[in-house]
Amino acid sequence: MYEAASRHQTPVISTRGWTKSRERPADVDAQVGPVIQIAEPPSADNSSPIFQELFELDLTRILDWLRAGLVWIAALAVLGMVAGYAVVFVVKPRFTAGIDLLVDPSNLRVVADDIFSESMQRDSQLLDVESKLRVLTSGNVLSRVVDDLKLAADPEFVAPSSKDPNGDALRTLEKRVTARRDERSFIVNVAVWTQDPGKSVTITNAIATAFQEELAKGESEGAGRAASSLFARLGDLKAEVAKAEAAVETFKRDQGLQSSSGELVSTLLSNQTNTQLIDAKARFIQAQSRYNELVSTNPKNRLNASALQSETMTMLRTQYSTLRQRVTSQSAILGPRHPTILSIQPQLKALEGQIDAETARIVQAAKADLDQARSALDALNSEANQMKSSVFQDSAAQIHLRELEREARAKAAVYEAFMARAGEAAERQQIDTTNVRVVSPAVVPTTRSFPPRGYVLAGAGGFLGLGLGLAVAVLSGLWRDYRRLSAAQGKAYG
Repeated sequence: MYEAASRHQTPVISTRGWTKSRERPADVDAQVGPVIQIAEPPSADNSSPIFQELFELDLTRILDWLRAGLVWIAALAVLGMVAGYAVVFVVKPRFTAGIDLLVDPSNLRVVADDIFSESMQRDSQLLDVESKLRVLTSGNVLSRVVDDLKLAADPEFVAPSSKDPNGDALRTLEKRVTARRDERSFIVNVAVWTQDPGKSVTITNAIATAFQEELAKGESEGAGRAASSLFARLGDLKAEVAKAEAAVETFKRDQGLQSSSGELVSTLLSNQTNTQLIDAKARFIQAQSRYNELVSTNPKNRLNASALQSETMTMLRTQYSTLRQRVTSQSAILGPRHPTILSIQPQLKALEGQIDAETARIVQAAKADLDQARSALDALNSEANQMKSSVFQDSAAQIHLRELEREARAKAAVYEAFMARAGEAAERQQIDTTNVRVVSPAVVPTTRSFPPRGYVLAGAGGFLGLGLGLAVAVLSGLWRDYRRLSAAQGKAYG
């Protein structure tokens, strides 16, 4: 029956119970033999049943594999511990030094109107700190450190056969520097590792100093560029101001406009003429009133007229009054026909003639004053009329003049503002307003940062060796079982 079925079926030998059968007594082995089971083969692959049976794992088989590979497990674990501890003597130690910097996004406020604007929004401030953090590890900062500390000549940073010592030293330093910002703060930590503790501290401090110098240099260069641009623009602005002022003066000259104390001369002359005209009118009215008073006075009352006031008239009036009183008093005593009275009468008539002559002279003088006042008034009226037309023309021209003056003042204001700003920017180059300070200085590390301590490396090596030993034991067990299954299958076909 087995021979008839062998052409269509592949015998499969089960390994279950093999591990237990090796532990049974010899007499039991003689009585109980391996059981041969006939299974349905999958397609035409004769090795698939072997692998299916091989990977049907249980705890007993795994423990047998591990027991058989116990030597490998122990040896690889011990070898891993020794190799891990040996790293301490093979790998060069690294010593890391760190420094904490407070990078305040708000610079020191030295001037009220600084050329650099500041943002009070937190997101903008964080972006500013992140940008400065990138500057901290930039090539400009690290190149300063390489040059200051002469790292291009340090064998730790540059190989003796290097063709570009500065570039190699810079690239090596970039790999050894780390910078990060603490969350929700402006504190930046910078760490540098080298093979010497003191060197790590020196490089860390040099990076902090170079970072501050680079920020100050950046602000100085920015202020310098602004100052250069402003000074370059000043020449054009100055020419525009000169052109505008020249246009004002040319227009004044063409229009005959003259100014004094900010006012046109024609306006001043017109005001002066108006004042003189008012005075002339007052004099004319006064002269006319005096003349009218003199003309309208009764000849008999002229001696009492207030308009007839002069030293001569006063003297004549006094003499006439004295002589008249004498005649009156003596006439009452001696009579009007007395020779004394008659001798005095010619004197009275002579005084009256003199008074009349003086009165005529005064009237004539008043008439001359009236004519002179009228002539002056007419001349001032004519001049005032001419000045009015001139003022009207100048006022019309002054509208355009004011426009030209406004344009000239505006350009002059811009020019003065640019000139003042350029001076401020030039002085701003000399001021360092960066607000970066050290909050935790670098200290010399007392322990290495890499490699870890020997017992840690030994423990890690032993753990890896143990895992490798377990893997070797399991693979060895699988290989032995595979060989047994293959041998049993060969005997079944044998």
